[in-house]
Amino acid sequence: MDLVSETVGGATGHGVHTAFTQTLAALERAGIDVRVNTAEPCDVTHVETIGPAGLRALRASRGHAVVTAHIVPESLVGSFAFARAWLPIASAYIRFFYSRADLVLAVSPAVAEGLARMGISTPVRVVPNAIDLERFRPQPRWRTEVRASLGIPDDAFVVISTGQVQPRKGVDTFIKTARQCPEATFLWLGGMPFKMLTAGFRRMARATRHVPENCRFLGEVAHEEVPKFLAAADCLLFPSRQETFGFTIVEAAAAGLPLVLRDLEVYRPLFDDAYIACQEDGFPDAVRRLMTDAGLRAEYASRARTMVERYGLEPHAKALVEAYLWLLERNEAIASPAT
Repeated sequence: MDLVSETVGGATGHGVHTAFTQTLAALERAGIDVRVNTAEPCDVTHVETIGPAGLRALRASRGHAVVTAHIVPESLVGSFAFARAWLPIASAYIRFFYSRADLVLAVSPAVAEGLARMGISTPVRVVPNAIDLERFRPQPRWRTEVRASLGIPDDAFVVISTGQVQPRKGVDTFIKTARQCPEATFLWLGGMPFKMLTAGFRRMARATRHVPENCRFLGEVAHEEVPKFLAAADCLLFPSRQETFGFTIVEAAAAGLPLVLRDLEVYRPLFDDAYIACQEDGFPDAVRRLMTDAGLRAEYASRARTMVERYGLEPHAKALVEAYLWLLERNEAIASPAT
């Protein structure tokens, strides 16, 4: 099969590239013969990105083209500069792109609902993203080594978040919560991989320079290093205002961190009761409760570890193979109708 992603050789500090790398790992681990961005004919072409190369791949593989829907039009607002101005054009293009596929894989029930609202008639299956769970299991010395490198005391309560620095991710709420919780240390991993195309680029750059003493923005960190930083933390604070899935959440859950998330509908069918849901003004209280109540921390850490097992590479590969086989069998039935 051909796995198509325009993130190869391009910007990588974002969730769509993580999805590509984890899908590739899952399929290879399952013994699937995977080519990346190949021009060779393949039984299935699976497209992860919606740019020109993805569109060319769709046009060249009609009948056996699968697209993973990572974004809906709402994902663009607060992510890219002036998105509201060009959103109607982007929405039309996204609808056109997904409609060219023979099967669309939605990364969450919320995305599947969004595709239906867009009028996508292509068959849709919900296949959530996945991660290599073992990579995020905390290892001995990670916690002490990372804290020592950052000058953070062993007894400090560390709140972490990862993701692009952009308005949609709730950067302002993260900083505000840090100001209201001076007794905790706040770390944000991630930068602005799309540079000037980032929504509010100058405002975000200014905001991350003017933070309280207990808050640090560490910039882009290599994805393979992220598990070490998660191991150094005590809870995840993820105040994003719009998500279609949430890689940050499952990575933190695999690391055994209690999860503090904005109360978004997209999370409910994905993460059950494994997180503390907050409105805009509820984050400081949630952080303080976890900081002062060891039993609560242990309870939500346990819930997170249990929940995340469904997002490992093995169940992901199984769901993908089932989707590919469904498509191939459908094509065979169409080509050889019963008489």
